[in-house]
Amino acid sequence: MTSRSKLNRIAALSAIAFATACGSGMLDVGHPTAPSGGGGATVGSPANYAGTIGDSLKRGTVAISVSSTLNVTGTFTFVGGPTVPMAGTVDTAAGLMHATGGGYTFTGFTNVGTLGGSYTGATGTGYVVASSDSLTHETHKSYCGFYNSTNSNGRISIQILAAGSAGGFVAQTSGTSLSSFLTGNLINNVSFTGSTNTGVNITGLMSSDHSTLTGSYAPPAGGSTSPGSATGNFSATISGC
Repeated sequence: MTSRSKLNRIAALSAIAFATACGSGMLDVGHPTAPSGGGGATVGSPANYAGTIGDSLKRGTVAISVSSTLNVTGTFTFVGGPTVPMAGTVDTAAGLMHATGGGYTFTGFTNVGTLGGSYTGATGTGYVVASSDSLTHETHKSYCGFYNSTNSNGRISIQILAAGSAGGFVAQTSGTSLSSFLTGNLINNVSFTGSTNTGVNITGLMSSDHSTLTGSYAPPAGGSTSPGSATGNFSATISGC
């Protein structure tokens, strides 16, 4: 589990660095942002992380490596461009990872082989969720797609480890909803249940070939903490990433 001290540190940093999120509320990286795996690695463990990124304008993938000397190198690859080389370091005392490049700044933390955090840059303020299979001792799959609700529309990305633990994000693209991290579980490789930082439930079903996750999600409108009477649905696929 993520320690309370780490959560407090990352929440404080998010308040300073990520106070605005494209008009859709503060990005709260004080919430667990990625699935918890079976490893016991710290933020400074040598590893290769792979996952997804997204904001209100762009989506893409991320590949980040941490060396034995705590140097961070990687790439943000947005669909349709740009491809952004990133480089940075690990602060083992704070349990944080920092990287910059091409006008982008990323801050995140790892927990037993998973990585979650936020970035700012030319495409806005967005999210990063990734995993290192060698540290979690589990394979993972990423599902990306869109949600549509009576409040707004947006992107959704969910990363699921082999044992079922999941993390991800929802990012508003239109309307007045709040963007947020999410956590959840895939039960028996069939039923997905999760919730966002704002406490909104996400439920879904996995297709028989494990390629598509569909379900229900309705975010709260801006300035609210509840979706109220809003309704919505989402669809995310492996090919969507």
